[in-house]
Amino acid sequence: MHICMLTTTHLPHDGRIFEKEAKSLAKKHDVTIIAPSENGGVEESGGVRIITVRKPSSNLLHPVTLWRAFWACLGHECDVVHCHEPDALLVALLLKTVKGRRVVYDIHEHWPSEIPFDLGLPNATVLTGFLEYLISPMELLLSRFADAKIAVSESVAERFRGNGTDPVIISNYSVAGSVPPAPQARHSRNVVYMAGNMQLFHGIRECIQAMSKVAATFPDVSLTLVGNVREDIGAMAAKTDPRPEITMTGYLPYREMYETLREGSVGLLVFQPDYYNAYIGLPNKLFDYMLCGLPVVASDFPEIRKVVGEAGCGMLVDPTDPDAIAGAIIYLLENPDEARKMGENGRKAVEERYNWGEMEKRLLGVYRQVEEAGRGDRSRGRRAR
Repeated sequence: MHICMLTTTHLPHDGRIFEKEAKSLAKKHDVTIIAPSENGGVEESGGVRIITVRKPSSNLLHPVTLWRAFWACLGHECDVVHCHEPDALLVALLLKTVKGRRVVYDIHEHWPSEIPFDLGLPNATVLTGFLEYLISPMELLLSRFADAKIAVSESVAERFRGNGTDPVIISNYSVAGSVPPAPQARHSRNVVYMAGNMQLFHGIRECIQAMSKVAATFPDVSLTLVGNVREDIGAMAAKTDPRPEITMTGYLPYREMYETLREGSVGLLVFQPDYYNAYIGLPNKLFDYMLCGLPVVASDFPEIRKVVGEAGCGMLVDPTDPDAIAGAIIYLLENPDEARKMGENGRKAVEERYNWGEMEKRLLGVYRQVEEAGRGDRSRGRRAR
């Protein structure tokens, strides 16, 4: 089959969309990604064709991105449109109506809370509540017309149970074998925190406050922020005393990202609970830390708790409490043997259970069902004629 993966907000080389799903599907199908970027263009990468449409600089002009994505997808012949956002789902269903294309809806966010956040609206206001009230039923209604649904976790899938076809869970597990074995000994006191675009809901303020407390015990401790970082992060750090050494890497390609993580001694994941999409999420960062053999200090949230508890790969904390975060980091630095054991547990858990290999099988299985349903529809159409 020819598959068009359509996204209106994610980057063309997004970890889930490109590195995992598109590359896996390309083993059996022809795959094209249509995604927004600062500059439009066409390229081939990893057996996948990537078409980028130019997006405006302002989020207020997002409808322009939608229009360009619609025309790019309309002009690209495919059998299935695999969409990643509610507005991309709307575009896909229009294409289903006019071109007969089948639709797969990939739910990797709790969009009723994510969209107001993307618009820059504050939490817990009348306006955000009103938007969530509108978005949720609209998304559920549109999803009923998708030919298949997949979701990143049970918590994200819950709203869609009993609403047509139930979603298949395809989690953001790491690709086992994509990085070398973790170092046998970690001599540095380097705490790493990875995020695609570092925002306040990642707990960066609490993270820096905690690292200042850690620096009072370990003056040589350092913090490496992997990803695009807000401009005011440095100003936050400047206000702390003692001030930990902070390195900001900016965006790193997959291989360089893993190499940087392997140099760390602790992986930090302290999402804040006031952002519901993060609270119920199961971030791929967790599995990347585990794959690199890093013990984790993570928010005590439902989906994260399941993994960390079952794997025995780290410590859960109240992410709003810098003292709790600092205490967990200090404990791991003071107990390197226990920290190493947690890291080994995490890597073993990814290799044996939380790895993309099983998710790839599920994804290809979804597409076998979509393909078989398409053949059945064509057969019934011929008999009707």
